[in-house]
Amino acid sequence: MIELTEQLQQVEKECRADISLSGWLEAIVDHYYVDSECGWIEEFYWLYIYYNAETDTTYECVEQVPENLVAYVSADYRWCFVLNKHLEKFKRDTAGYGLHYIPVSDFGEEMFQCSNIDMLPKEFSNIVWIDDDFMYDESIPFDYDSFSLIDDKIPYLNPKHFSVGQLVMVMESNDQ
Repeated sequence: MIELTEQLQQVEKECRADISLSGWLEAIVDHYYVDSECGWIEEFYWLYIYYNAETDTTYECVEQVPENLVAYVSADYRWCFVLNKHLEKFKRDTAGYGLHYIPVSDFGEEMFQCSNIDMLPKEFSNIVWIDDDFMYDESIPFDYDSFSLIDDKIPYLNPKHFSVGQLVMVMESNDQ
């Protein structure tokens, strides 16, 4: 398991770019589509980065489908979860943005844990953490309070195991 707090503490240099990431990747580098970049939003959010070398971007946008999703980048350009198979190219294409690259093999694989919730940056403070292992392991006492939250369909993460996709989804649903 990868400890989330350790990854988020490693922030790279400040962004030195003169153009937005979407402007850079879509107009200059090409074959990218950046979803969700809005300069007027003040809250924390994630950019969805799609890439497809086969798309003729003269006539069409890169399709926003799971097969083309290569990275999630924090809108303040501090952190980036990027698929391993795109890591080196994405690093070259985003040099100068000061991103801390966190490589992952799959956005759906539960490879992260968070044992130090209090050490997370403030941008992650809206996450509800529930250890729901009691629902799948009969040797763990049933937690009625946690089950009540789960039953109310509160978006949450299990601090012992979660994926990047789950992290992004929970952060977005708790911001609304």
